[in-house]
Amino acid sequence: MKQKLLFLFLIITSLSSAQHSQDFAGNWFWKSPDGQNTMELELEYESQGSIKGNHCVIFSQGENTDCKRKNGNSFTINLVKIAEGVYDGTIESAVSYTSGKIRLQYIDSEKAIRFYLKEVPPGEFYMPKEAFLVR
Repeated sequence: MKQKLLFLFLIITSLSSAQHSQDFAGNWFWKSPDGQNTMELELEYESQGSIKGNHCVIFSQGENTDCKRKNGNSFTINLVKIAEGVYDGTIESAVSYTSGKIRLQYIDSEKAIRFYLKEVPPGEFYMPKEAFLVR
């Protein structure tokens, strides 16, 4: 009887943790309500507690872009886990080559990532202050 209960407990535990997956790896997209601006993040895990990636932001229907794709080992986004489902770090503008501070937070109920620009990069840049990205 104890083995059956233990087995049942393990199944329930593994199912509940699978439902709350906070996998940041992959491509995430955002489009402004007016359709004028878009953002794409390409993220991958560097280690269990850190994420790296690249971004591409297009403002004013393509008039202004802030995009940088993989070039060797160069990434525009570097993040460190600060809490479950929350990463803080930097994003480098491809326009001014300066860095701002960002936070990414996984919103489980929405299966989305909240992008928040905590500190804007000095100089010219094109990024939303806040965006909710989906796969």
